[in-house]
Amino acid sequence: MKGRIFVLFLFLGSYAFGQKAIECFPKLPNFIISEFANSNNIFPIAIVEVKIGNEFYKIPISYSFLSHNINNKHFLFKEDNIDNYSFKVFKKGICKPLFKKEALILPTNESHYLIATSKRYDSIKSKINLMDYIEFTNEPEWWQNDQTPIDKAGKPLTFICQIELLDIFDDDCKLYVFFDSKRKIVRQIYQR
Repeated sequence: MKGRIFVLFLFLGSYAFGQKAIECFPKLPNFIISEFANSNNIFPIAIVEVKIGNEFYKIPISYSFLSHNINNKHFLFKEDNIDNYSFKVFKKGICKPLFKKEALILPTNESHYLIATSKRYDSIKSKINLMDYIEFTNEPEWWQNDQTPIDKAGKPLTFICQIELLDIFDDDCKLYVFFDSKRKIVRQIYQR
């Protein structure tokens, strides 16, 4: 039905780290903490349930529309920026961006881009099979240089998946998703 968001659960076979299920295009209030639930520039893509070691985790994946003129002081991790930022994961895949709400404020001359992105996202959700875009590979297939994030001990984070976003957001980029299971942090890296 038009205007209705369909949540699709796809149960898949076991991958290298034991991927179990995907919830495609979850509703924002079911995806993010209430402080950010009214944001109009965070677009939930999926919640991927994975097994790492003996534990299951729900990994939230989203696209955030941020200004290219964003002040890096809005990010809570010094290594984060517009193309590499993080989310804290809580139970059931609910997440909290590790950037300040001020990071979501756009200059007036960029608001029409957000409106176009929002319209595209709303229309595309019911038209595409997200599984055609999410790739579960053993290693990231970098478009540019290797940007694998590392934890505090210097070990690479667990690679979850990669997604080409051109058809979904009209942004010619690839999103790489990593997870730090010790700190329960998702790192999203965009390459254009």
